[in-house]
Amino acid sequence: MPIAVSWANLKTSSIFFQNRKFAEIFGYDFGEHATVPEWIDKTYVNPEQVKRAVDTWTPHFQTDSIVPIEIGQVEVDVLCKDGSVKTCLHSGMILPRQGWALAIFNDISERKKYEMHIQRMALEDDLTQLANRRAFNKMLQSSLSHARRHNTHTILLLIDLDDFKGLNDSFGHDVGDKALQKAAEIIQAGIRDEDFAFRLGGDEFAVILNEGTESPNVKEVAERLLAGFGAQTEIGNRKVSLNMSVGVAAFPKQGSDPATLYKAADEALYRAKSKGKDCWSL
Repeated sequence: MPIAVSWANLKTSSIFFQNRKFAEIFGYDFGEHATVPEWIDKTYVNPEQVKRAVDTWTPHFQTDSIVPIEIGQVEVDVLCKDGSVKTCLHSGMILPRQGWALAIFNDISERKKYEMHIQRMALEDDLTQLANRRAFNKMLQSSLSHARRHNTHTILLLIDLDDFKGLNDSFGHDVGDKALQKAAEIIQAGIRDEDFAFRLGGDEFAVILNEGTESPNVKEVAERLLAGFGAQTEIGNRKVSLNMSVGVAAFPKQGSDPATLYKAADEALYRAKSKGKDCWSL
């Protein structure tokens, strides 16, 4: 059969049969897990899935019911013998008259990887590997919703490379692309793990600072980014200076919704450009 099958005794919960596909998918020899509870405890890596499995299967062992019951299909992440984790579609049947519990596993790991790859491509900028504008829109909305519920702050930084058109015109688009990749590295290195960086398009970037265990120090973050950009960098065998301007706006003070907050940050970015670039402004 192209799917993994396991049979267990309803009276004892002991596993008395597993087909060859079961061993092929998960790598375990028959008998390495003596009972269904042991299988769940030792191979299910997601605590929520462990609880769901226990709640779903355990009530049927040692039951006096004689009515067959179908176990609905769910996804489960299973730890294999080689240390890998495979995602499976899992379902089954309870057959009280026969005294059996049938469990079925269909390995969908490759499909899940493909789906995740497609999702990542939809939300990732190809050039810099930062999240893209679509991801930015989603995250900004989510961050503001969280801040509103928990009475915290979200701070938006809009970043624009100074004189990027001149760099492209002088050195060509290849150097320009490498400059954008370097800019993405500097921005990513200058923020905390709980914050998010995005490339919105062209030479426009954004950062969302979320209030985590510590409130983000906007001045410190902005000046750290500026310092990272101020140094000359070798790009495509050329020494170029990467500078940027930053506009900052905070929720809820400068905006209570994504559009208003973005507009406030954009206006602050314009003020930074007007002040002579290579600086930041609220």
